[in-house]
Amino acid sequence: MNEVILNVLCEGQTEERFVKKVLKPYLKDFGAIVKAQLLLTSKKKNVRGGMISYERAKADLNLWHKQYIRSTHETHYFTTMFDLYKLPKDFPGYEEALKTADCYAAIGKIENDFKQDIKFNRFIPYIQLHEFEALVFCGLDHLLKDYPDMVDEVEYLKKAVKEFDNNPEKINNRPETSPSKRIIKCFKSKHRYNKPKSGELVTSSVGIPVLKEKCRHFKEWIEKLEKIALDTATGYKDETSAHSVYPSFSLV
Repeated sequence: MNEVILNVLCEGQTEERFVKKVLKPYLKDFGAIVKAQLLLTSKKKNVRGGMISYERAKADLNLWHKQYIRSTHETHYFTTMFDLYKLPKDFPGYEEALKTADCYAAIGKIENDFKQDIKFNRFIPYIQLHEFEALVFCGLDHLLKDYPDMVDEVEYLKKAVKEFDNNPEKINNRPETSPSKRIIKCFKSKHRYNKPKSGELVTSSVGIPVLKEKCRHFKEWIEKLEKIALDTATGYKDETSAHSVYPSFSLV
């Protein structure tokens, strides 16, 4: 039986660290091998990390896919971990999707159009609502392990979750600012907030099952990856593409 490899193209170091330190061991229990790669920012300088444009991300994804297109001993799937916050406007469906006030309908539209534009099989698009730090807002108390003097600041951050219907995925750049900048702003008088380190600390402490309970869109992505791994482990044969496993990626 071929091994299933889940290749995750990550927007930045925070996402890459989460994939390597939290998602990888979690999906290992489902029988999948997870690999992470940072987006290529500058081909000439070989610099990675950061979203420049959709076309740059698409080229990076296609290049990675070509490395394994003829693999006979492994079954490779590809997915992404990008933020909706500051997503380049040239992303497929971006302008149209953001006309709706329903963030889940918007993200479903963008991901579906993204899927249609990437032609190869076994591609599962994922864009985080609204930013990776939505996952950190699922377990703010765990920040006190690294920042024990920030009790009042953490309590203040908890108010943002309540303001957005106790749904961390809905926290965006309105009315105040983006999820990560909310944390940075609270911490700046005492500490320089370490996004990759704290992102790993909180998400690993909370655990993916709890993150799934609190973040609907994140849950749907993780369950797609779980199913791929389990289907492979039980002998499911993907004859066509990820569409055969998931007929629709719509979140509406």
